[in-house]
Amino acid sequence: PPTGGGHDPLLVLDGLEDSGIHLKCLSQRLFSEVQVLWTDGKGENLTGTALKTNTNTTSSSMVLRPGSGNAV
Repeated sequence: PPTGGGHDPLLVLDGLEDSGIHLKCLSQRLFSEVQVLWTDGKGENLTGTALKTNTNTTSSSMVLRPGSGNAV
């Protein structure tokens, strides 16, 4: 597992939305605060929406649209 224990992030393809693909990411760590940072294939930051967060778990979603390099 990644540093801090817990589980590898889970990426879910959650259907089509606004001419793009709706994605969700869920992550958990045992001993540290966790954050989700979305980046495209070039390493540029993308805007996501926090869904649920506490000290050890977080989830976020975003819509991957055409022109974003088709990678996150």
